[in-house]
Amino acid sequence: MSAQDIARMDTGEIVEYEPVTPMELEFMIRELGARLENAVPVLKELWAARYSAERALIEEKAKAVLRSDARTITEKRAEADLATMTFRRDFDAAKETLHAAEELQKALASRLMGLQNINKVLGHAYGASR
Repeated sequence: MSAQDIARMDTGEIVEYEPVTPMELEFMIRELGARLENAVPVLKELWAARYSAERALIEEKAKAVLRSDARTITEKRAEADLATMTFRRDFDAAKETLHAAEELQKALASRLMGLQNINKVLGHAYGASR
């Protein structure tokens, strides 16, 4: 069994795989735990990218408002919105990536909790049969 059996990293999809032995169950628990732990620095980087994109958008929008020759603030803001659309797209893409990573983390954590519960039940069942 490889890490690909648990989750496809290219799509984030969690693969439906049910362990059949206590050793496979233990492996999956360890693998998911490690994956959740290793994701912390990645999520930190995604948060940093999101805030960086937001700061760039705010800065460029403010500059566009200041450069605008429009007469009303509403017109200045609309002009600035159009002028900074690329920054808006970058910001939205950073947020989308971050949210997808967070949702994957939640799914993996739920899966880990379920496997831990199964492991607990199996432990009791093996203990009861001895």
